[in-house]
Amino acid sequence: MSLRNPHVLLLNLTMVLLLAPLVGLAADEAEGLVPTAADGHKLNLDFESGTLVDWQAEGDAFAGQPIRGDTVQRRRRDMHSQHRGEYWIGGYERSGDKPQGTLNSAAFKVLQPYAGFLIGGGPHETTCVELVDHATGQVIFRASGLESEDLEPVIVDLRAHQGKEIVIRLVDKHTGGWGHINFDHFRLHATRPNFPKRATSIEDLYPYAGLSPEEAARMMVLPKGFKAQLFAGEPDVTQPIGFALDDRGRLWVAEAYSYPIRLPDEQAKDRILIFEDRDGDGHFDSRKVFAEKLNLVSGIEVGFGGVWVGAAPQFLFIPDRNGDDVPDGPAEVLLDGWGYQDTHETLNSFIWGPDGWLYGCHGVFTHSRVGKPGTPDEDRVPINAGIWRYHPTQHRFEVFAHGTSNPWGVDFNDHGQTFLTCCVIPHLFHVVQGARYHRQGGEHFNPFTYDDIKTIAKHRHWVGNQWQNVDRARSDSVGGGHAHAGAMIYLGAAWPEEYRGQLFMNNIHGARINQDQLAPSGSGYVGDAAPDFLLAQDRWSQIINLRYGPDGQVYMIDWYDQNQCHRREVDVHDRSNGRIFKVVYEGGEVRGRRSEVRGQKSEVRGQRSETEQSDRKSQISDQPSTLNPQPSTLDLKRLTDVELVELQLHANDWYVRHARRILQERGGNAEVHAGLAKIALGHADDTRRLRGLWALHVTGGLTEELALKAVEDASPYVRGWAIQLLLQDRAPSTAVLKRLSQLAKSDSSPVVRLYLASAADRLPLEQRWNLIASLCAHAEDAGDHNLPLMYWYAAEPLADVDPGRALELALRSRVPPLPMFMVRRVASSGTPETLAALVRVLDRMQQPAEQLSYLTGLLEALKGRRRLPMPEGWSAVFGRLESSAEPQVRTLATAIGLVFGDPQAATSMRRLLVDKSADVKSRGAALAALLQVRDAELGPTLHALIGDSGLRGAALRALAAYDHPRTPELVLARYSSFAADERRDALSTLASRVGYAEALLDAVARGQVASTDLSADLIRQLRNLKNNALRNRIDEVWGVVRNTAEDKARLIAEYQKLLTAAPSQAPDRSLGRAVFAKSCQQCHTLFEVGGNVGPELTGSNRANLDYLLSNVVDPSAVMVREYMPTIIETTDGRIITGIARNRDTTAITVTMPNESIILPRDEIASQQRAEKSMMPDDLLKPLSEHEVRSLVAYLASPAQVPLPEGSSAELSGGNAR
Repeated sequence: MSLRNPHVLLLNLTMVLLLAPLVGLAADEAEGLVPTAADGHKLNLDFESGTLVDWQAEGDAFAGQPIRGDTVQRRRRDMHSQHRGEYWIGGYERSGDKPQGTLNSAAFKVLQPYAGFLIGGGPHETTCVELVDHATGQVIFRASGLESEDLEPVIVDLRAHQGKEIVIRLVDKHTGGWGHINFDHFRLHATRPNFPKRATSIEDLYPYAGLSPEEAARMMVLPKGFKAQLFAGEPDVTQPIGFALDDRGRLWVAEAYSYPIRLPDEQAKDRILIFEDRDGDGHFDSRKVFAEKLNLVSGIEVGFGGVWVGAAPQFLFIPDRNGDDVPDGPAEVLLDGWGYQDTHETLNSFIWGPDGWLYGCHGVFTHSRVGKPGTPDEDRVPINAGIWRYHPTQHRFEVFAHGTSNPWGVDFNDHGQTFLTCCVIPHLFHVVQGARYHRQGGEHFNPFTYDDIKTIAKHRHWVGNQWQNVDRARSDSVGGGHAHAGAMIYLGAAWPEEYRGQLFMNNIHGARINQDQLAPSGSGYVGDAAPDFLLAQDRWSQIINLRYGPDGQVYMIDWYDQNQCHRREVDVHDRSNGRIFKVVYEGGEVRGRRSEVRGQKSEVRGQRSETEQSDRKSQISDQPSTLNPQPSTLDLKRLTDVELVELQLHANDWYVRHARRILQERGGNAEVHAGLAKIALGHADDTRRLRGLWALHVTGGLTEELALKAVEDASPYVRGWAIQLLLQDRAPSTAVLKRLSQLAKSDSSPVVRLYLASAADRLPLEQRWNLIASLCAHAEDAGDHNLPLMYWYAAEPLADVDPGRALELALRSRVPPLPMFMVRRVASSGTPETLAALVRVLDRMQQPAEQLSYLTGLLEALKGRRRLPMPEGWSAVFGRLESSAEPQVRTLATAIGLVFGDPQAATSMRRLLVDKSADVKSRGAALAALLQVRDAELGPTLHALIGDSGLRGAALRALAAYDHPRTPELVLARYSSFAADERRDALSTLASRVGYAEALLDAVARGQVASTDLSADLIRQLRNLKNNALRNRIDEVWGVVRNTAEDKARLIAEYQKLLTAAPSQAPDRSLGRAVFAKSCQQCHTLFEVGGNVGPELTGSNRANLDYLLSNVVDPSAVMVREYMPTIIETTDGRIITGIARNRDTTAITVTMPNESIILPRDEIASQQRAEKSMMPDDLLKPLSEHEVRSLVAYLASPAQVPLPEGSSAELSGGNAR
């Protein structure tokens, strides 16, 4: 086997690795036979001599070995050495991870068919135990640890090597985390011991890396009857990031050499290649360079006489109207304003939609304002997550749907339904025109969105932490990992029937092609897991996209790189490789090492609709018999219009799509339109009727008359698509509006109502009322996945047109949450007239359930308002609500009364707050309500509540809102008695104002507050007070902050040295968790515990020391806008540092490490976006070396560990620097 990486794991495939704890093993299984040397003496392979006799050491990794006794358990509670006898090899125990070397045993003859030994330590290829053929020097077996000090047994099948001499070699050539090897108790066995299966290592899951292109294809495991073959590989193709097929079946491939940065234009070197397979053998025969010197290319499609290219900040068209594969001239800039703040979230995955528009994806952390060159900023279209589309002849751009995370794949099924796959977060969405979907970060552009549509997936393809072997093994059983690329709904007709309509995507960390099943559910779909389709077995495999071609087989482009994550460092990406594979169904046996691809039962399997079943039956009869040309003659553009119309009935949708686009380019004529109308209105299969309808539309033949006929179709998908096409231009006729309103009342299909909701959102506001009212009368839609929110998105703008009418419309709705959301939306204006109208409507309500919904919406709208004039009629309404039998109605009404300045409400809330006989939850709600209105009498009460254990934390946080001279004195007096989280709240409050901060630093200076209690983010907050005297005081009591890039680089180097050197005290992950809880957990979640101010850490690359240190020591080096803090100064002198979210015209929500507050805009004296990350630079500064080591060990750990006993006690402190 040809291997390009000299460090690739060599596996003898006849060997089986098994392990289990030794407890409970039979004596003969555990003991085995001790190998003997040539002179007959038993070799010291268990180190019970207490020496390294019979071993030869090179380097210093094994100096001072062997180790006596269980030194592991002494230094960490979660592991034991699990060694046999007295002595063992413990690579970390003497010198830590930094030393390197090897340890070779004397040679011995294999006299038994099996061997066993104990192994622990690092999982790397360079921390391993090797068995070496003594005569040839060939490594016949290699195994690594599993990121655990526990020694666990490995069994090796040596039947093929009996009678030969072998040597044991211990290898430690890794200096980073887990850079050591543990070993003990090598024995030979006459029979294979019956040990339980070994815990999975990374090499077990993905045994190859750095394979040649040919070997990579051969190692792929596929279902029976399929094979993978190499179409092209380096050096013929490198860095493929996108591809398309033209009308001759040729591949147009975009190569991205600029990534991960946009280069100066004169250095641009991205290009587009054309590959052709003339003889149809699955390997390219010709290769051309079509275009060069492109910059940051991320998407490509062909059609309409040229090539469409995404190259942020531009969307380009490279003309080749004569089809000679030579650009007719320079690229035309059609759109600009595409962002590239995050260069792996730019415009990508181009594909022609059934409606004749070009569709593409866009990621969440890149911010674009798109328009034609020269468009003023206010007229540009914003997008930072979602699906967009562009019309190739009308040159119109629009966002099709907003939201998701970093989508890198979109496709359409037989019914023209859109589906996308995401790189992170829930991976699968059914995309509806005008919808807003769950976002990975940031906010929706429309502040009145209130809620968004979630994933359709019933499953996910990962569990736990994707950077640890234990969880990667668990993820292997459910799909391999959390990052995805590419989306293909197979409609190619060459594969077995069971694959048609299935969604295929690549799982980047799982090195495989996942398969999801899509089943109709309500107005949309549900996605469920199906067996993984392809296992690459190659850790470097990174398939970006996949598409079926004219023969129905599937092409895949493979970026191929050891680095699986987006990183801005240019040098970490391998520019030398790239592959294109072709997956072919030919019948026969499965190819590859594993005989079975992962399978699992699915709840969705078998739920195909009658339409889909009829589709299967019609495939063969519908396929035109004259159009199966050989690759050398294939060129759809040579076909007549009539032949292209016939292709709308082809079983392979590749022909359908390309023929439809060519017809669109030609423009259609009477003969074309007649043929297409016959299909659209008369074919027995609704998927074929849809094809006719789409082709009619793109060729200009779909008249209003024909579309209205299609609206009467028996299939809800045909009816729905007819509605969508009628609203393409947002200007329906009176007849169309009338028919849509009738359908909204009478159509029984939620699918049709979903299309009507999208249509309503495209109508002029004055034309929406009746349509939305009819839709919202369908109580059966209340539990639908899409409809309630789609109705809301269409109805929401009506609040600006006629608030009273909009409110009445919503209150008549039988589909929640429309009533509550509309109350909130109308009340958000806060005008006296509006509030009075709302109170009058509230007065009419008699049922507690509707009162509760109404009051909830009203209170949400009033958040951030301190005081509003009491609306007319409120006192009488409040008197009635206050006597309600429903406690929550009373609570909500009283909270609203506070905002209206109702003295009765204030008295009631104050009384409840100090009533110790009331439950803590109710008292906490009273405190929150009084704090919202900044109750003038609350300050002294808060001082008293410092002594109330149930409300102490809330009171300490609330005191930051009041500038009271006694606050520092009273807080500091009790500080030593506070719990850890209460101390954090107290310090945050004392760091919020200059006067409070002076008292805090005085307390630190006299030892009342330990300097180590001042975490780096608190120091950042104190510096944000912008008081020179305070800054000098900080330097005195805490230390000087080093901010330059040179300082950061030097610190990173110092910490790398510290963390790779032999420790005086081994890291304690439990202690590390305690450090994390104190310093990080307020903002970050790890193992499902923590805050959401910053990104979730569980799936991050935290086991990589370089990655970890660069993000901890210099967190501001790379920031996304969503996590950039804002520094706010209030009119009464408070300084707030936090993430500003949910901005509206009246208030801003600010998320801080210990709380979120809603701040009225009229109380903001100034605000500015901070240049530094919310995460402070000096996070490690207050920690001792042992605490730093322990924190890093915890951050890199594969699973949660317990907190140390007495974890609320003080950490040792002491500056590491």
